[in-house]
Amino acid sequence: MTITDILSAPLDPNWTMDGLVERVLNAIAAQPPESEQEFALDDTTDRQVCRLIRPLLACLATKSASEAGIPVNLYGGHFSLQRPGPAGPVWVVGDFENQPGSVRVTLRLANRPSNAPVLSLSQRDYTSRGRK
Repeated sequence: MTITDILSAPLDPNWTMDGLVERVLNAIAAQPPESEQEFALDDTTDRQVCRLIRPLLACLATKSASEAGIPVNLYGGHFSLQRPGPAGPVWVVGDFENQPGSVRVTLRLANRPSNAPVLSLSQRDYTSRGRK
């Protein structure tokens, strides 16, 4: 199941953002280790997904920072969250950007948390993506 599938599905009347984040994390944790999911908001994105994605990314960032004991950055950076997988605990790691006009997330599995620092937007090197 993809991030888009989860976010575009009808919501339970008693849904919470925390519950939705856990559904996304558990779906990623259940996938094969080599899989990676990337999502970027664009003009063709479903309206419900558009309403949910930015709060979802903020919730992911908050959960990751809380579990790691570090300050939260709601607008971009890296996260690592441990969740149960089919063969035992796995780490769901990823990078995200949560800014008006630029919303994206990449999620993948890892056997251990990433030691990548949490990046502030002023530290990003946009030249690697063709931006100057």
